[in-house]
Amino acid sequence: MSPRSYGQYCAVARSLDLIGDRWSLLVVRELLDGPQRYGELLSALAPIATDVLAGRLRYLEEHGVVHRPSRGRPAARVAYELTDRGRDLQDVVDALARWGRPLLTIRHPGDVVRPRWWVRAVRAHLRPDRGGPTLVVRFEAADATSVTLRITADDVQTLTADAPADVVIAGEIESLAASLDPYRVSDLTAGGQVRVEGSASAVRRLSAMWRRD
Repeated sequence: MSPRSYGQYCAVARSLDLIGDRWSLLVVRELLDGPQRYGELLSALAPIATDVLAGRLRYLEEHGVVHRPSRGRPAARVAYELTDRGRDLQDVVDALARWGRPLLTIRHPGDVVRPRWWVRAVRAHLRPDRGGPTLVVRFEAADATSVTLRITADDVQTLTADAPADVVIAGEIESLAASLDPYRVSDLTAGGQVRVEGSASAVRRLSAMWRRD
């Protein structure tokens, strides 16, 4: 039995044997956005130590989650990507994004925020059957972090921060995270914690896109 193993004949335990180590699922989160070089992963996952990242990538590759197409080249020049098995973790990561949203009520000093994590969070909270026309939404945090997203029937794409938006949601970053819960938007707006700008029809379209499960 591997020292990493929980030693239980259970699919959940076996899954955690593989992706339950610290950083492993965050490596998967980053690679769900596409292939990345070692240095890009090291930067995106800071403050991960380089030896820890190398170990996680090696372990995930050995177990068929990560693929490194260009063997024999220096690690810094190799683009890592997920295998089909690794991409199957998309729903797991999205479910964790929804489950963990209530944990974002406090941003601790030193916490890093990256715009593409907003893309993943928004995508995870959208109804898969949303349909309808394209909508451009900008989230503006009080600390000047801003991300503008184009939401289509089957994707979420990042635009330049100053792209014209149909709906703008502004406030402290903790309130922006809370606004992904459609049941809280009215209270957040009434309490002055977020400001929502846009036509009534655009705001209604956005509200109809959010998951309510």
